[in-house]
Amino acid sequence: MATELMEVWSFNIASVIGLINIGLLIALSYVYYDNYKKIKSEFNLGLLIFSSFLLLQSIFLTLSSVFHGGFGSGTGVLLIINNIILAISLSILLKISW
Repeated sequence: MATELMEVWSFNIASVIGLINIGLLIALSYVYYDNYKKIKSEFNLGLLIFSSFLLLQSIFLTLSSVFHGGFGSGTGVLLIINNIILAISLSILLKISW
């Protein structure tokens, strides 16, 4: 019973961090789109496409965690770690891109 409860909580925590990642990726996409409109650089277009694919990946991963309870027993903590690393990386990227 305690293991099941811990598993549910770990997927809930991972989902919250996933939502934070989605917000960071939306902000990054906005910055890259705004830069592309101003400069018309292929590099900015590439960054926009890259951030869009990361956004799709984060949306599908978070939706899977929310609606299907993740990917199996024991994966909740790994998903939390993965989402924390991604959130830190995206925060740094947003900070230097803004």
